[in-house]
Amino acid sequence: MPAGAPPDREEWASLYTAFAILRKESDRALSAARLTVPQVSVLALLSEAGQPLPVTKLARLLLLESPSVTSLVDRMCRSGLVERVKDQGDRRIVLVKLTGKGRKAYDDVRESAASTSDELFGVLSAEDRATLKDLLQKLAQRNIQRIQ
Repeated sequence: MPAGAPPDREEWASLYTAFAILRKESDRALSAARLTVPQVSVLALLSEAGQPLPVTKLARLLLLESPSVTSLVDRMCRSGLVERVKDQGDRRIVLVKLTGKGRKAYDDVRESAASTSDELFGVLSAEDRATLKDLLQKLAQRNIQRIQ
């Protein structure tokens, strides 16, 4: 397909099917832990940040609206996975902090995710997996500003 030409239906169908499979398998793998993909995404962001984050930053990183993330954080607080804390530098800002229960849940899920990833991506060689990762990152970096 020449550069700038619209993708054909088969290209879109392949991308959509791959996404749907990944989402369905992720949901299945997480159901045993009673977690959802968005919850694990919050746990991952907080774990990787190594510090509490404001809801607005979580929303931006998750590519979601702040009210949706606020509701998600509310549910996670009730489950004991995260807690809200005041920012010491600006007491008006409320941060979301990973709890011990949240850290354990995330650590447990990471093992399960690795197994699911191996099952799903096992048909690809290490080189193909690296290429796929590079291509997906390129698409995301090129288009992320469009949806924010």
